[in-house]
Amino acid sequence: MNRVKINAREAVLDVRAGLSDRDMMRKYGLSARGLQSLLDKLVDSGLLKQSEVAPRGGASDHTLNLDVYRCPACSMPQFFEFEECPQCGVIVSKFRQKQGPPASQITEKPAVEGPKLSAPSAASVEEVFFRANAHRDGVFPGTAVRSGARPKWRFKTAGWVPGSPAVAFGRVYFGSLDGRFYSLDALTGQEKWRFDTESSIHSSPAIAQSTVFFGSLDGSLYGLDLASGKQKNKFTTSGPIYSSPAIFQGGVYIGSLDGGLHGWDVETGAGKWKFRTGGPVYSTPSVFQGAIYFGSFDGRLYCVNLHNGKEIWRFKTDGPVSNSAAVMQNRVFFGSMDGHVYALEAGTGKEIWRFKTGDKITSHIAALSHLICFGSADTIFYAVDPATGREKWRFQTGGGISAGPSVVENVVYFGGGDHNLYAVDLVTGNELWRFKTGGAIYSSPAIVNGVVYFGCDDTFAYALA
Repeated sequence: MNRVKINAREAVLDVRAGLSDRDMMRKYGLSARGLQSLLDKLVDSGLLKQSEVAPRGGASDHTLNLDVYRCPACSMPQFFEFEECPQCGVIVSKFRQKQGPPASQITEKPAVEGPKLSAPSAASVEEVFFRANAHRDGVFPGTAVRSGARPKWRFKTAGWVPGSPAVAFGRVYFGSLDGRFYSLDALTGQEKWRFDTESSIHSSPAIAQSTVFFGSLDGSLYGLDLASGKQKNKFTTSGPIYSSPAIFQGGVYIGSLDGGLHGWDVETGAGKWKFRTGGPVYSTPSVFQGAIYFGSFDGRLYCVNLHNGKEIWRFKTDGPVSNSAAVMQNRVFFGSMDGHVYALEAGTGKEIWRFKTGDKITSHIAALSHLICFGSADTIFYAVDPATGREKWRFQTGGGISAGPSVVENVVYFGGGDHNLYAVDLVTGNELWRFKTGGAIYSSPAIVNGVVYFGCDDTFAYALA
């Protein structure tokens, strides 16, 4: 029997739309048992919850061979072999050709007990956001690490670490595709606690009021106590969550693959509003002057009223928008899988300029008053004038760049598919140093107190200084 070619995302949407077993079998050419096998694999892959398929009955026919294929770059499961990933857009053969040999093992030093740091209290008000702040410009305060960085520590998990760590109160917080969320001592890398979810974690955390928030592919947004790791909040959507949360004035907002951007009141747990788009929402929302900006796989960037969830404007591109928008000086900068970076007026959504690269853009954008910078799947890191959209310089790497860059002083840090974390001078575009890991890097670095923290697909979280 020929292998059935099924798009996993389409099958998930059909299940959630209430398509009957008979119609599913007819659409995909499946036997009854083949349909059951498909549903089981969707659950095992974390794309559906067991509760969503439990009402469907079993079957008694021969089983079809439904293999799960995962993108080597982003790990998105599909039920057919593909050359171009439907999620991140990477060309699989090119990606594999450009992967270097695994990095040599780093000699691990015994962890040294650091000074005792007081745990965050309920009165703590420190806020830490993915991409440095609520408008996601990727610019961190502090001192740059300009000379060759060395590992302070590295911490092994049982899965890839694609998200960006959050650092606060002497702790480092991050999730892994092993389904666990970790808290480590920032100085030594020693584990303080871990929390198990029901699926993989791609989401980067945000911190507010002694609580760390993050999403999971189990469809839930969790809020954990910073000191103990005990669950304080849990909000559910009807799709896996790749997005990272935005927190503003007691509300928490996040995108879901169910096609919506969701908002809840943190204190009461009540839903504030939900804004529905025409495709899955991988994008992390950005908050600026009472509006929230985010992209969708329907190819649009949306601007929505933060308080009531009403649409202000939308802007159409020719490809999915999976990254966060950077808002700076009343302009919005974002990339699309159509290969362009766009600059729009924040208030109206009117296009100011667009910049074309050689391939898809899933990288976030770092935005300063004199320069914006970003990576592309074409293996090049670009610096562009934010006023005109003209290129200032470019930096060639050995692999596609999906990770968002982070800036401190005049240094930009970013990772890529060639297994390197780079530090590049923002003024000249010259390399300052690079650090070789054992896997592709999709994590945006967090730079705090002269230390660069990031995750990697070699299953480690790193601290470099």
